[in-house]
Amino acid sequence: MSSTQTSIETLTDASDSARPGAQAPMVAIVLSVLLVAVYWKILKGMGIQWWDDPNYSHGFLVPLFSLYIVWRQRAALRALPWRGSIVGIPVTLAGISFLLLGDLGAENFLMRTSLIVVLAGLILFHLGIAVFRGVLFPLAFLLFMVPLPGVIFYAMTFPLQHLAAQQATWVLDSLGVPVLLDGNIIHLAQLSLGVTEACSGIRSLISLFAGAVAWAYLLLPGRWSMAIFVAATVPITILANATRVVLTGLIGEYVAVEYASGFFHEFAGWVIYLFAFACLLATHRVTLLFARLARRRRP
Repeated sequence: MSSTQTSIETLTDASDSARPGAQAPMVAIVLSVLLVAVYWKILKGMGIQWWDDPNYSHGFLVPLFSLYIVWRQRAALRALPWRGSIVGIPVTLAGISFLLLGDLGAENFLMRTSLIVVLAGLILFHLGIAVFRGVLFPLAFLLFMVPLPGVIFYAMTFPLQHLAAQQATWVLDSLGVPVLLDGNIIHLAQLSLGVTEACSGIRSLISLFAGAVAWAYLLLPGRWSMAIFVAATVPITILANATRVVLTGLIGEYVAVEYASGFFHEFAGWVIYLFAFACLLATHRVTLLFARLARRRRP
């Protein structure tokens, strides 16, 4: 009887040692204050870019969604063993190195992503590998709040501009509209449409891709269905953007040139965004259908 009681007490002590002590909230507060102090200017600059640059206005929602995911699985995280790992030390040092290198090279992307690496290292060091795995998705999702480097952004924008111009020209020509493509400029009888950076679809692609990842994580079962759903954002965005250019050309050609610009042009952008969202919804339902059929075929 005494040996059984001793073993139970040993297990209880081991379980208690795997939980954070009374000093854990104070440690979290101190670390949060230090991180805010170190990254204040970086976070402020990133927030200003979210506000000023429409391509990254979704950045305000990204950390809120990550916090929601952590709160949503708080019970499961509490049940995990909270044992710090020494692996967190090199990860934290790597994040600090990214911060210093980014500061020396005036590279915002490196400085901003260093915060996520430092957070990963602190979680590993203080809470352990099990908890790190539990928060890996919301931690990785924070990457969507970091604006892309200019080199990558324009490397994506230019092909999208050319593709949108080519597709719109082909559709307009198929509809019998006299059209001539000159680079990224579409010449019609009544007006010329320049497929600029804003019309490339990069804004919709970035925001839809981030939204699709969150959508798939919350509502889709299985990795394959999630991957297919997220990958579908690329052709959906290309289709929606080409449709916007075609509609702008048709309105300018057959209605009035002034309707093809200004408020009506911006309004068409919102309509096309809703169209892309509807396509995502349809893709979601089709993906769920195929997932159910695959489950039924399994022995």
